[in-house]
Amino acid sequence: MQVHTLLSPDLILLNLQASTPEEVLREISRFMEDRKIVKNGKKLFQRLLAREKLGSTALPGGIAVPHCKMEELETPVLSLAISREGVDFNSPDGQPTYIFFTAVSPISPPNLHLQVLAAIAKLARKGKKSLVEKLLNAKTPEQAYEIIRDEEMQEGDEE
Repeated sequence: MQVHTLLSPDLILLNLQASTPEEVLREISRFMEDRKIVKNGKKLFQRLLAREKLGSTALPGGIAVPHCKMEELETPVLSLAISREGVDFNSPDGQPTYIFFTAVSPISPPNLHLQVLAAIAKLARKGKKSLVEKLLNAKTPEQAYEIIRDEEMQEGDEE
């Protein structure tokens, strides 16, 4: 599984305005509801917030992966939000978070959610800091999508 196969330019929020973790999750939830990815943005927000309270989903290097499961879904959905200013998202390295991959999966099968998270983790590890820098420089959602696709396709990474 690859991130770019779950993402499309219309699921990319290029200029996230939020400045706190709670605002980030609320803005992403509204965005996903507006795009008809989920039916109930408030419910999505509550699920993402509950997951975040278990422990930050931020990774070192400026990327976070807020995630949860929802009954209404049949397939996993993914959005990407980019914060130009960065947000204190309780990252283990103490640095701001700029890139938010939000993954929402159906309840069943449970391993599907893990596959989505593993694909995001693989992309984050592979791209490291250059991925964050490239995405911060993206001028359009289409450009951000191409950056992710190109990053995954490098070095014969197709699955």
